[in-house]
Amino acid sequence: MSIVALNRLARELEHTPGLLARYLESPETVLDGYRLTGPERRAVTGKDASWLLDAGMNPVALRNLMVVLGVAHRDMYPAPKDGS
Repeated sequence: MSIVALNRLARELEHTPGLLARYLESPETVLDGYRLTGPERRAVTGKDASWLLDAGMNPVALRNLMVVLGVAHRDMYPAPKDGS
């Protein structure tokens, strides 16, 4: 996993003027600037917090990434299968 690249992406989407707007317009173009694997790119564009967390992304950076991409904290992870 490209932990450094994912953490950098999360930080820069939040703090670099115009980057989030460019990402929302063309995610793949922005992601080309980061050394991410195919599965990592799909997890980011698919807003798959569970996959990124399981793969080892820092939970704080992951939360920031998801929030900046418009995912509410309560929606980041699927409900437990037992319904609790």
